[in-house]
Amino acid sequence: MAVELVRATTADGLRLDGAFAAPSGPQLLPLDSCLFLHGTGSNFYAPGVLEAFADSARTSGLATLRVNTRGHDGVCSLAARSGSIRGGATFEKVCDCAHDVTAWLDWLTARGCARVALVGHSIGGVKAVYSQAYAPHASVAAVVGISPPRFHHAWFQKHPQSERFRADFARAQELVAAGSGDALLTVTQPMPYITTASGYLEKYGPEDKYDFVPLLSRLTCSTLIMIGSRSEEANPAFDQTLAAVAGMASALPHVTACRIDGADINYRGQLDAPFQRLRAWEVWSTPGTGRTVSQRTRFDDTPES
Repeated sequence: MAVELVRATTADGLRLDGAFAAPSGPQLLPLDSCLFLHGTGSNFYAPGVLEAFADSARTSGLATLRVNTRGHDGVCSLAARSGSIRGGATFEKVCDCAHDVTAWLDWLTARGCARVALVGHSIGGVKAVYSQAYAPHASVAAVVGISPPRFHHAWFQKHPQSERFRADFARAQELVAAGSGDALLTVTQPMPYITTASGYLEKYGPEDKYDFVPLLSRLTCSTLIMIGSRSEEANPAFDQTLAAVAGMASALPHVTACRIDGADINYRGQLDAPFQRLRAWEVWSTPGTGRTVSQRTRFDDTPES
């Protein structure tokens, strides 16, 4: 497979890297390309579910662009107009993803890609929804969220599995109150990673600014949300997400939400399942529409095309 290493510059002056690959098979979907957004602490060349999705997309006639956002890896140095700045999951602000996604969509548009599926895994799925809620791009024909977590403060505070979150959040509050918002914390929920105290409050505070479920109503393109059943069982960030989406069904005619049985957040043993669900998506037979399905909907119930 021939891959072209590429770069894009955001409106606020950061340089990001990615990899573009041309399609390798006949076009099977009414799209011309996929743009992939990695999860927390990951990057455009990481193996796993996005790699498998991209491989299947190319053989189905779609160009693929796997990219870094400014939140790539745990800690990184980002090239900027005035030198470099700190980046990575430790230091990012999720709201800045709108700059990153827009820059990459503009890059694809310049390459002649007019119908793009914006595909994000984990926090990349949140960024896909957030960016198109606040900075919609004309080229995006579909948003695909592969296990996007919820950033819902009240839910984390009351969930029976969230004792560690409550402890981490209280510690972050103490540090910020003491004027040490830049202090680094090793947190454990919703996932283990290192963050600044102020960054943790910004992400997981009661404002719920990154809770993707309410943002779905702002989207105008067809949207597919997938959650693995093992993720629901293991992590409060996924528990009851499908129920929350189903509860907004009347406001989300463009959204399809489904469970993939037996899948964890990394889709171990089921790397092909997300793309196969995309292939079977009902919107391809009814362009411009989607549907929100019951929380009991299962991937195995949906025939593959």
